[in-house]
Amino acid sequence: MFIHKIKVEPRVYLYLKKHRLIKQFKNAVEKLKLGNPSGLDFKRRKPKNLGIWSFRISKKYRAWATKENDILIIYKIDDHQ
Repeated sequence: MFIHKIKVEPRVYLYLKKHRLIKQFKNAVEKLKLGNPSGLDFKRRKPKNLGIWSFRISKKYRAWATKENDILIIYKIDDHQ
C-alpha cells in the first residue's frame, strides 16, 4: 500500500504531548511514509467497509486513521490495553 501524505488532526498532537509519545509517533509515521510498516501492525479494522485503519505507536498505544485516496488522516490515539 502506498501512502502519499499523512495528515494529523490537532487534538492528536495534544494527546501525544500529554502522554509523551511524540518521538515514537514520528518514528511510526516515518515507517509508514517509507512504505515499511513492519512492526507497526498496520491493518484495516472491521467492519472493513468503514475504511478505518490502525497502527501501533508503542506497546501500549495505537493510532486510528481513515484513508482517502493516498492520504492517511490520523484522528485518534488510543490506549488499546
